[in-house]
Amino acid sequence: MATLNHTNLTTYDVPALVEFFSTVFGFDVLDTRGDKLAVLRNSDGFLLTLMYDKRMTPEQGYPGLFHVGFLQATRLDVDRTYEELSGRSYTAPKPDRLQRGGPETYGFYCAAPGGVLVEVSTMNVVEGA
Repeated sequence: MATLNHTNLTTYDVPALVEFFSTVFGFDVLDTRGDKLAVLRNSDGFLLTLMYDKRMTPEQGYPGLFHVGFLQATRLDVDRTYEELSGRSYTAPKPDRLQRGGPETYGFYCAAPGGVLVEVSTMNVVEGA
């Protein structure tokens, strides 16, 4: 089976998105090229590259419901991430049960800087878990 090694997200604001992923999700910055490119890595070795795209603007972000998701182990972890985001002045609705046609999850969506939608959720929907 293949393992997902990296993903590349285009954005109109590389520095703000670097700040978001490094402070909230603990990504380390491996390399930058001005405000046009950044390579980040998380503790699992997953690489995230962020590239400036002049075609993206605050009015023209990703289409539809495109987003990236971060799976947390427990509801408490989701709540902690929500508090971390709120403490850094990012806005998101309070976590709640999410039903999308598959297993029920608990989480929220956050509009990250640079036109990227981020989901934070857990499949552990038991209260207090």
